[in-house]
Amino acid sequence: MLADVWQVTGASGARGEYVSPHARLFVVLEETMPQSLQLKLDPQDLTATSGRLSYIPPGVRTWSFLGEDVSMRHLDLHVDLQHFGKRLGLPLDCGIPVTPRLMFDNDRILTLARLLAAECIGPGLHNVYGESLATALFVELFQLERPRGDMRGQLSPRRLRVATQYLEEHCLITVRLQELAALVGLSPSYFNSAFKASTGVTPHQWQVKARVEWVKARLHEQTSSLSETATAAGFADQAHMTRVFKQYAGLTPAAWLRGTLL
Repeated sequence: MLADVWQVTGASGARGEYVSPHARLFVVLEETMPQSLQLKLDPQDLTATSGRLSYIPPGVRTWSFLGEDVSMRHLDLHVDLQHFGKRLGLPLDCGIPVTPRLMFDNDRILTLARLLAAECIGPGLHNVYGESLATALFVELFQLERPRGDMRGQLSPRRLRVATQYLEEHCLITVRLQELAALVGLSPSYFNSAFKASTGVTPHQWQVKARVEWVKARLHEQTSSLSETATAAGFADQAHMTRVFKQYAGLTPAAWLRGTLL
């Protein structure tokens, strides 16, 4: 996948045409004159449209027209459909559309697109974050059938893997439920219940457990004091780390470390 955010200024009457060998999603993020842009499959088509999103399959040519002077920011997201299908383990008849869908609206896709655009513009987090956002966006766009695990109220193996990997890689900072849910294209409430149904614990509990495992590794290295380790792990103080550590490991950090050195 390839994601780009563009800031453009155009004059009334401006036009252009574009074709890509890959499928792409075009998302209008901001515009000074709403509905000034028209995207068409036929340059002679005068029908007015108003949506912010357009999906164009590989090799399909589109024409764009501006009806007003406008300053606009938009996201272009290109995807290799063959690679995308293989990565998700999708069958050949999984339902990925082969026809264009121009100028439509979808609040969930727009939310994911804005999160992804922020990653393109800003310093960026771990690559898995942006990659997961893009994957979730296309899963929502294509309305792919959920695996049986999801239908039982659990997360699919792929969604669970994405969520737990993200929690473990970001265990030392606060991860919001909304952020995790967006990664896998689900609502926060559904994701929270599905995660617990899949793992037996909440996302927060999973992250705290991962943080405790990080502390264990740091203690075993014996390169920092307990107070330094507590600060590095994001705890309020050493006492806070000790309480949480004992809750998950059954021993205080000092007692656990002594046991590993015997």
